Parts: sequence; structure tokens; C-alpha cells
Amino acid sequence: MLKKIVFVAGVGAGFVLGSRAGRESYEKIKAQAQKLWNDPKVQHKVSEGTEWAKEKAPQVQEKVTGKAREVLHKNDGGSSSTSSGTSASGTASHTLSDPDSTGTTTGMIP
Repeated sequence: MLKKIVFVAGVGAGFVLGSRAGRESYEKIKAQAQKLWNDPKVQHKVSEGTEWAKEKAPQVQEKVTGKAREVLHKNDGGSSSTSSGTSASGTASHTLSDPDSTGTTTGMIP
């Protein structure tokens, strides 16, 4: 479905950019796009997608945080970082913050 939307958008953009009719064609496409966007079926799907994303966001955050910790631990070789910000191997260590729902940092990834 997403590929179809991208294709249609690309065709529309190509038509507008390649059109000799200029502004008139652009206005027609703009009006049709606005009509499509304001269609109740489209808005219902947008709402469903937004709700789905809100439900899945915490799960995605947990997975990304877990993978980031794995990668950092693997790249760090399990060594602790020094006060200068470099690990025992001499490479810069990386830290990622874990923001809570208020946007403040609650902790650091080791």
C-alpha cells in the first residue's frame, strides 16, 4: 500500500514539474490531493495508524534500547570507560540516555 502511495505521489510530482500548463495543473492536483486527504475513510485510516504507532512505541523503544546496549557492550569489549571518556582500548565510549515520558533523562546505558 505504501509503495502505491509513493508511486502516485511521484507521478503527481513528475506531472507538476513536467507540465507546461503550469499553475493551473498544479492547482488541480492540489485540490484533488486535499479532497483525498479530507476524505473520512482516509482520515479514519490515519487515526488507526496513529493509535497503532502510539501503542507500539513503548515496545519499539524497549527493543531499540536493548539492541543499543548489546551493540555498545559488544563494541566496548566489556571494559569500563575511564574518566577521559575513552574505554580501556583507547576508543571513545558511547553513552545513550534513556528519556522517560517527560523527556528528562532517567539513566545512562552502560
